[in-house]
Amino acid sequence: MTVRDTAQAAARAGGAVLMARQRGGDLEIAYKDARANLVTVADRESQQAVTEVIRRAFPDHAVVGEEGTTGNPDTEHVWYVDPLDGTTNYAHGVPFYCVSVALRSRGRTVAGAVYDPAHDEMFAAELDGGATRDGHALRVSAVTRLDRALVVAQAQSVDAGQIRAYAALVERLMHVAGGVRSFGSPALVLCAIAAGRLEAYCEYAMDAWDVAAGQLILQEAGGTLTLFDGRPHETAERADVVASNGHIHDELITALKGLS
Repeated sequence: MTVRDTAQAAARAGGAVLMARQRGGDLEIAYKDARANLVTVADRESQQAVTEVIRRAFPDHAVVGEEGTTGNPDTEHVWYVDPLDGTTNYAHGVPFYCVSVALRSRGRTVAGAVYDPAHDEMFAAELDGGATRDGHALRVSAVTRLDRALVVAQAQSVDAGQIRAYAALVERLMHVAGGVRSFGSPALVLCAIAAGRLEAYCEYAMDAWDVAAGQLILQEAGGTLTLFDGRPHETAERADVVASNGHIHDELITALKGLS
């Protein structure tokens, strides 16, 4: 099984858990902070299912996920997993959430899959191998003007400073973009840009499990993801990220100056 196949199989395994738990109805919701950051039993069970698929195929690889780490994270081959990206949506029955799985080998993301179980859509990519949705090639939209672009800005925090920063970001975007939305699932938003459904996305403090798979899928579909100042985002470190279809990226970076 190739790494791309493994990523897809793992994401599907996690998605099956999410759907089964949602049908069962008992999500055992808890909070990681005062009110904004939910976790459910489905998050933990999905990560277990994802990890089992990966470790069965590649027992020497590590898995670093939002709900814990398995194996040695200092190895050359590390899988970054968000077993339920969009937990708040999921817990409220809003069908915009996914499982995100990405493999970074020797400092580069080489394969990724993002599975939307609510709509049974599989987004996948391999480095230099193109990006697909259910096996069909993806391509970003042809929109070339920021004032015609639909842009996503998101935040999930109870911190007053982070809330102010998000409000400033939204205000700036609303002055320059064609529309601003917040959907609550970074990985799935990046795939929507790759599929030409959206044009751009901005969010502070993103971890590798949030964006690694989506970034590869977007880039293989012709899009771009960078830091707020336009520099490449090439590590697994937490970062403030800006993504787009590529055509409006320079204009978007210029519009965001002074915010990061």
